[in-house]
Amino acid sequence: MTSQSIGELVLSPLSGPAPETSPFLQKRSWANFFASALIFLLGLHASPILAAVISVAPDRNPVRVDESFALIFSADEKPDGDPDFRPLEKDFDILSQSQNSQISVINGHYSKKTEWTLTVTAKRAGTLTIPTIAFGDDHSEPVAVVVEDAAPTAGGEADSELFLEVDAEPKNPYVQAQVIYSIRMWVRKGVGFAGGELNDPSASDALVERLGDSKDRPFSAERRGQQYMVIERRYAIFPQKSGTLRIEPLILEAQIADGGRSRFNSFFNQTTRLVRAHSDAVELRVRPVPTAFAGKHWLPAESLELEDSWSREPPKTTAGEPVTRTLSLRARGATVGLLPELSGNLQSVGNGDIKQYPDQPVMNEEKLAAGIASIRQEKTALMPSKPGIYKLPPVEIPWWNTRTDRLEMARLPERILTVQPSVEQAAQPAAPRPSLPQIQATGPEPSTPVHQSEIQVPAPAGSNIWFWLALLCAGGWLGTATAWWLSGRQRNAVSEPEPVQGGDERAVRKALQQACRENDPHKARQALLNWAKTRWPDAAPTNLSELGGFAGGLLAAEIERLNRSLFGRGEQTWRGEALWAALEAMGSETDRKKKAPAFNLEPMYKL
Repeated sequence: MTSQSIGELVLSPLSGPAPETSPFLQKRSWANFFASALIFLLGLHASPILAAVISVAPDRNPVRVDESFALIFSADEKPDGDPDFRPLEKDFDILSQSQNSQISVINGHYSKKTEWTLTVTAKRAGTLTIPTIAFGDDHSEPVAVVVEDAAPTAGGEADSELFLEVDAEPKNPYVQAQVIYSIRMWVRKGVGFAGGELNDPSASDALVERLGDSKDRPFSAERRGQQYMVIERRYAIFPQKSGTLRIEPLILEAQIADGGRSRFNSFFNQTTRLVRAHSDAVELRVRPVPTAFAGKHWLPAESLELEDSWSREPPKTTAGEPVTRTLSLRARGATVGLLPELSGNLQSVGNGDIKQYPDQPVMNEEKLAAGIASIRQEKTALMPSKPGIYKLPPVEIPWWNTRTDRLEMARLPERILTVQPSVEQAAQPAAPRPSLPQIQATGPEPSTPVHQSEIQVPAPAGSNIWFWLALLCAGGWLGTATAWWLSGRQRNAVSEPEPVQGGDERAVRKALQQACRENDPHKARQALLNWAKTRWPDAAPTNLSELGGFAGGLLAAEIERLNRSLFGRGEQTWRGEALWAALEAMGSETDRKKKAPAFNLEPMYKL
């Protein structure tokens, strides 16, 4: 067989095989054809599933034609390939680019974020489009950027070697809403800037927070034919009352290297001079809470997200077993102090069949370059006492969208909690049905022969009274003896506790759970100390007071209540469901043995 005949077979499979072509080669060619087609179809079907989502955002919008700005491309998944930024060169000049990756683990969820940062300048004014950028087979979405003409220069600034420029947006905010206050220090290139001091903005009846992790952002710009290095600093300002808010002018004192130097040892004999620059004052017209807002707590923000998670998905548990619900509220453009309580409307769940044990809320605030980002997180342990299907009411948070200037509602729908019967409840037999009393006939009984031996003479009434009185006295004596014997055992149990033993955390937790179910404070004390030895093996507490200091929070309060029940003179009854709920909410961490608590201090000076 020649190579030409093989090529004809491959190119023309329907024309019939050449006389010298074997059936084996025909079957193999058809198999290759169908395999390639199948792989191609599968690739088309799978590519959308595996595509990475790539977002792009400028660090500010609008921008000026004579200023550089940053374009940030970010991807939560690894893209198909490296980016091709050449389409940007049509309308923008790329000055520099960098890449960095961030890895975070939140509630056991691993995520990796990759960012590409480009410093660019626009070639012309107008509404320009950041085109679609290819990352292999993945692509970013186009984004519009408004490019304004170069700002006119105030008197004397064209020839100034250093001046300040301030701006605030929006100019008419709502009370307690975020205002971004930007400061730009312009230094003409070629001027020996040797450092300076700039005071923070001040305004009465306003909260001022510096943004961007206290880092200034440098970029280059042009003003009237002069090249400048610009250093930008941003603040978030939150007005606390309506009316006119005045932001006072800023004063910059800078050291400028003098052009005159000595002929010898010029490096050490370089002289500087002091230059002062002043900014303009800024006035804001602060609006009050709009009448259209009908919520209980005023909450202005740029965005708001409300979500929940459960320790068991879907939400289900067993009677007597706690389940933990976590509510999270995330806001942009609002301080954490404005975020309202989330679990306040869950107090009447199950008509008293579900007890709630809320933990202390976790609140955090992050000062990003674009503004304040806040989060409030609340964990609540729900302890059902009876099996059944329970409906948890929806959670609604009204808020005012400062971007769209309208009322919106962050809402979680109604949740269904399924509670199954416990082992004891499932094994408990049904109560017997009461038997109906026998109805005796009122008519005459059938006559039967009665023998003399069967006739019973009724006892005197006085003999029954003495019999029951003697039985009552014997029962009282027996109860007194039993109570004395049990109290002696209790005193021995309190005065001579069993030695603390460690072991598997799962086993000691099971023992503690059983003690809480039985409402036995002595067994609960021993089980708690055994559990503490598995959790802090290097410095295990030896009594409940030490253990409360180790645990902290809700668990410490329940340990203190158990301690008072054991050794105090006050309340003597103790129920263990609250203690078990607090321990269950704390979670099991056998995979990482904890040592005694330590306190980490932040460094005094941050680089």
